Amino acid sequence: MFRSIVLLLSLMVSPVAKADKSAPALYPFQNGMRFPSADEGVRLIKELGYQGVGSVYPEDLARVKAACEKEGLKVFSIYTGGKVNAEGFDYAKNVSDAIAMLKGTNALVELNVQRGTNPNDTQAVAFVKEIADQAKAAGLKVVLYPHANFHIERIDHALRIAKATGCDNVGVAFNLCHFLKCQPGDDLEATLTAAKPMLWSVSICGADADGKDWNTLIRPLDEGTFDQANLLRHLNKLSYNGPIGLQCFNIKIDPKQNLTRSMEAWKKIVAASADQK
Repeated sequence: MFRSIVLLLSLMVSPVAKADKSAPALYPFQNGMRFPSADEGVRLIKELGYQGVGSVYPEDLARVKAACEKEGLKVFSIYTGGKVNAEGFDYAKNVSDAIAMLKGTNALVELNVQRGTNPNDTQAVAFVKEIADQAKAAGLKVVLYPHANFHIERIDHALRIAKATGCDNVGVAFNLCHFLKCQPGDDLEATLTAAKPMLWSVSICGADADGKDWNTLIRPLDEGTFDQANLLRHLNKLSYNGPIGLQCFNIKIDPKQNLTRSMEAWKKIVAASADQK
């Protein structure tokens, strides 16, 4: 009788375990971890099933990295950037410090390229190359992070700059909220397919497919009209096997509630993405 119960339970739970194991690693952006301490936030995300933290700000990296190491989780990326001008570029010194701190971790350097005075692509390429050289010395890769109202705000522009650097450790990120904001008329599958050779980072969030502002474009993952499972199907077709970040900028509900709800939504998205209908 006991053996029958054990067998029945194993049959009941095994599909779930298999689905979870095959799903991409999911991690929240640091901007979703508004807790009194990094230790508290990292303990919670571990309990919820997230596999680490990403888009960590350089100034916070030391304490977030220490908290993750204590819990056996990973720092997936840092988020930073700089401004390009007509004849140069500038960025904060802590960018270099953070890159050095991540040496040997395989974390990504998510790099935005902002607009200074009369920015141009020549200086954008020079800026990215300088950061890429530092990342290369630390064994890290750089992904260009398209961001609305920055010099690089579209993924096709990010691809052009990444290719122009000639650096083999420079790729691009796909950020759902910025794609919907800056490229609302573009075909999702075509955009992802074009980015495939250099697509090393993906971030998602709950969003309305026709959203216009951040309140509608960045929401808890269980909200919004955008078809998240369809996005995951496209990524699966492209054999994208990297982790996926959860953008949480300006989400006003309690962070524990947001992270809990979003993880439950993620499990449903993964299951729905397996349905090819």
